[in-house]
Amino acid sequence: MIREYVLSKSIGEAVEILNKNNGNAMVVSGGTDLMIDLGAEVVKADVLVDVTRIEGFHDITFGGGDVIVGAGVTMTEVATNEKIKTSVLSLAKAAGSVGSVQIRNVATMAGNIVKAQPAGDSSVMLTALGAEITVHGANGSRDMQVQDAYITVGKSVVDPRKEIITKIKFKEPQKNQGTSFVRLSQRKAHTTPILNVGAMVSVNADKKIEWARIVMAPVGPKPIRATDAENFLVGKAPSADVFKEAGALSLNDAKPITHLVWGSKEYKSAVLPSLVAKALKEAADEIKAKGGM
Repeated sequence: MIREYVLSKSIGEAVEILNKNNGNAMVVSGGTDLMIDLGAEVVKADVLVDVTRIEGFHDITFGGGDVIVGAGVTMTEVATNEKIKTSVLSLAKAAGSVGSVQIRNVATMAGNIVKAQPAGDSSVMLTALGAEITVHGANGSRDMQVQDAYITVGKSVVDPRKEIITKIKFKEPQKNQGTSFVRLSQRKAHTTPILNVGAMVSVNADKKIEWARIVMAPVGPKPIRATDAENFLVGKAPSADVFKEAGALSLNDAKPITHLVWGSKEYKSAVLPSLVAKALKEAADEIKAKGGM
């Protein structure tokens, strides 16, 4: 049973309260999943440490080639931010795909990472962007890639009983780089995606692909990189045939399972290559639109 709800004023204070309560306190920001889990007694805590009032936690900043998103920034704030929509439209689309309007108004990208669900829309796109998080705990702070923040389904490296994510950072896509987020779901209302794919492509001066990141979900216990497809793309000129082959190769790293609601592994395996090819094409089209190819 919750006996205390603390509105933390600083990172240091939040970490101190967590440390003092020896695992019986938890960080809360959006709380869209946590409140349900507490009500169902799937999760138990004596103290909730609200970090939404900490200075800078609701800021989105651009500078020095970096985009920094505070840990308290909501999905709605990401989806509607004009600079995000101009520079990283794929992330705005991913954040705008999460849950319902009511959920997006309070849910955060940081919380999505800590919840560690493999098909988290914003986390899939952040992984494609090569984003990293800063985590603060009793022993100080550390940075890690979003893709390294997962242990397995529902379990993150970040322990909300001991530490907090303070910010998310990634490089702003340049003129020669394009990104894309595509999603397959049963309907437009609140629902977990059947499949989603985030992609980022960079081309060189010869208009050849110099590197690519392709992230797929839910086809494993966490967002999965299509490394065979990524390696295949290097040095090739973007084209429909190249993207189709990359889509086929994505199955080498995907391990979809059958779900009674969200489709069979056979269905997902049949559809995934097309989604990957579509994401790559959209990323390449974005580069063309920016005049980078």
